[in-house]
Order: sequence, then structure tokens, then C-alpha cells
Amino acid sequence: MNPSIFKAYDIRGIYPGELNEKSAYQIGRAFVAYLIENEPERPEKFVIGRDGRASSPVLSRAFGQGVADAGVDVLDIGLVPVDEVYFASGRFNWPAAMVTASHNPKEYNGFKLMKKGADVIGIDSGLSDIAKIAMSKNWPEMEEGFGESVEIKRGSVTEQSITDEYSRHVLSFADIPNLRPMRVAIDAGSGAAGPALEEILKKLPLECTRLYFEPDGDFPYHGPNPVLPENLEALKNEIRRHHYHFGCAFDGDGDRIVFVDENGETVSSSVIGALMARHFLKSEPRGKIVHSAITSRVVPEIAAIYGGEAIRERVGHTYISRRLRETGGVFGMETSGHYYFRKNFYADSGIIAFLVMLNILSGQKKSLSALAAEFSKYASMPEKNFKVENPDEFIKKIARNFEGYDLDWLDGLTVRTNDFWINLRPSHTEPVVRLNAEAKDEMTLARVKSDLLALVEKFR
Repeated sequence: MNPSIFKAYDIRGIYPGELNEKSAYQIGRAFVAYLIENEPERPEKFVIGRDGRASSPVLSRAFGQGVADAGVDVLDIGLVPVDEVYFASGRFNWPAAMVTASHNPKEYNGFKLMKKGADVIGIDSGLSDIAKIAMSKNWPEMEEGFGESVEIKRGSVTEQSITDEYSRHVLSFADIPNLRPMRVAIDAGSGAAGPALEEILKKLPLECTRLYFEPDGDFPYHGPNPVLPENLEALKNEIRRHHYHFGCAFDGDGDRIVFVDENGETVSSSVIGALMARHFLKSEPRGKIVHSAITSRVVPEIAAIYGGEAIRERVGHTYISRRLRETGGVFGMETSGHYYFRKNFYADSGIIAFLVMLNILSGQKKSLSALAAEFSKYASMPEKNFKVENPDEFIKKIARNFEGYDLDWLDGLTVRTNDFWINLRPSHTEPVVRLNAEAKDEMTLARVKSDLLALVEKFR
């Protein structure tokens, strides 16, 4: 088994070269072995779902068979957005897995694992132990009729939809009687969110233009990452040609969402996070808001204005979700388009974020662009990535040029002044260093960016 598939937040690799049916089976069995060793009670039930990638059905089947061979019954809920798996894990209080590579290109696949209660697992919260178990065991291989030599009673695998119950759950976030009629355009990106959205849209007073709602693992129209500008062009062109209140786009497994205003312009995820933070703090003034280390200053400022407490955390869904759970926070967000909700078992959901935005716009007489303008008080640069041989050493060299500044190392290097902040951090998913920066105005940002890029070139 290739150890490189075990990432900081999940399991991911190219199919079938790095990740295949055999490794999926081994990981399924290893996950159960980990749970038996580390949880108070042996799991009796397990949930598995999958995205629409071509390799997902066979990987889901192999993983589920590994779990069943370990003596645990499996509920296979089929092709669903990842937040439906989070819901199932939280609602039934069972451990679960989602077969997905999220926003990665079509040749990738992987697994998001969680303990019961939708408690997601990362490399420092159990995933490294699961990797060790999976790579150290030699369970029977699938093609040899795996399981025949297993002495424990094999669990069953049952296929059953929970879409109706999931739809009721997510719709509980929408104030349906007070939603105003709106025209929206939604790009489901040929991913797993499309079928789930179809059921939910039936209950809403919306006129909706649907783009690429049919799941297709080849992603024939554009890539599954809506954060990349080129993947938003179809949605933006649709909005610019016709009149809509707003648009949104989902990633491959539906947990990431990007919003586009009525003019066809992308709205910053930090601005969306600030709008949602204000929305939740209006009803819970002392609530806690968890945000990633590279979020705009506007989010903690809005939290303070509305009596909340902003908590800064490392980038990554395992870190944000865990911190939100630990603190009992009401809402969490990342700049990559992930939004987390306490009433969603502290997990993220693109569809719930869409419904919350409907609530926000229904309670205002302003357009999305006008609301966003109120929170767009800082200048920021798009994230830049740099390939370097030794990311940690590279960042340390950059840090020496900022001696005397306010530095912190929560997530890579963050340098803060009254006029700007910068963050350099090693990626947990790619061999690159990521650079983010924000300043009080465009002139300051241009100067900071120029100085930073000169340092990058000096030490690469």
C-alpha cells in the first residue's frame, strides 16, 4: 500500500495506481480495527456513501466489504453529497466513510473517515494509526474470495437511501415561510450535489437555472474545484446574460460552495463568512465563530461587533470541525468555501450554506453585491503557490526578514501589522508553499506583494 495516500485531512490518491480495491478493502478493515481499539464500544453499524467518480462504486464496495468482514454491519447510502454522510453519522451516531476525492481531478479518489457523531478524523486524530494498521496487516485479498477465512461473524451490507430524512434536516436551516421568491443559477459541477439539490429545490420558492446537475465522474464541462476561476465561467456567463439574484457553484462532493453575485462577480469566502457570522450572532450574541488562519480580518471584527468570540484555527476541515465541536461554536468557515454549522453536527455543508444565504437575502432589501460591499473593507491577493525543495526551511528563511514584527506559527508563518498581514504555510495536500496576504488598501497590498515575491525568489 502506498503510504503517500494518507494526507493531513483524509485519504487521497490516483486510481488505480496509488489507490485501488485492495487498498480500499485493507483501509476498511483497518478502520474497524482502530475503532475497536480506541473507542469505548465496538461499532455495530457503519455508514458509507460515495461521490460520482467512475472509480467510486468499486472502491465503496471494497471498503464496505472490508468493514463487513471485520464483523460490522454496513449501511450503504449510495451516491450522495458528503454532508449526507456527515448527517447519517451524526443522526445515527455511527462511524462512517465517504468515498471521494472532493475537488481533485477525475483520476483521483479517496476516503473521508469519521467516528460516530460525524467526528472527522485527520492525521493527528487517528488517521496515522489507521495507516499503520492498514499497512501492517495481510488480510485476505478480494480476488481470493476475501472473508472466507475470517473467523468472526461477517457483517451484512444493506443498500438504503436516507435522502428524505437528510432533506428534512437541511431544509430545517431554511426559514421557508419567510423566504422571498428569487431567481438563482446553480452549477452542481457534475458532482454529487446535483441529485440532492433537486429534492431540496422542490420545497423552495425559487426559479432556478440548473447547470450540470447530472453526476458524471469525467467532469466533462469543467473541473470539480469551484475556487478556480476557470471553473466558474459558465455560471458567470449565465448570470451576466440573464437576471438572477445570485448564483453558486459546488465542488465534486458538495461540501464546498462558491457564491457569485447578481453581476456575475465572485464574492470572497471571507465576506460570505462575515455575512453568515453576523446572521448567527444576531440570534446568539455570545456565540463562538471559528475561522481559518488565513481568513480576512473582517470576520473577527464582525464577530466582536455582534458580541461573539472569534477563534482562529489551522486550515483544514478536521481542525475547524474539531475546534467548533470543542468550543460549542455556532459557525465556522474557511476561505476555500467550506462553512460549518453547529446544528449540522459541527460539519460543513455547501447545501446548508446555500440555504442560509437564502435566509440572509430574504431578510434584506439589498442585493448580494451591496451586502458584500459593506464587508469588503480590505484588499487581498489570490492565494499563490510556490514549489520549493524544503518548505519548512524556506519559511524559516523568510521569517528571519521579519524579526521584530508580530509573528505566530499556528499554521505556518503569519506576520501581522496594523496595515497588513501575510501567511506562508506548507500545503498538506501538495508539495508547495501557499502565500496569502491582506492589507488596508490596494497600494499597501501592492508594496507588500512586491517585497514578498522578491523574498520568495531570493530563497527558492
